Amino acid sequence: MLLKVDEKGRILIPRALREKLGIGRLVRARVEEGRIVIEPVGDPLELLERAVVKGTEDVEREIGELRRIAEAELRKLAEELPST
Repeated sequence: MLLKVDEKGRILIPRALREKLGIGRLVRARVEEGRIVIEPVGDPLELLERAVVKGTEDVEREIGELRRIAEAELRKLAEELPST
């Protein structure tokens, strides 16, 4: 595939190629053996957002588990109370 370099040195990566390689808004470029290698890099904000959402789900799961444990302990304590 041939790509043009514009007067400012920019290269446009065709949409089909970007989609195929999962290229978003950020790429890493390096020179390797006289060639330019361009690799997709996850958007740091998207990665952070996913981590926060995952973290939130983990916290909610932990809260639910702690609630179940607390309810079981309360039931056990209630059963141990003397009847009046």
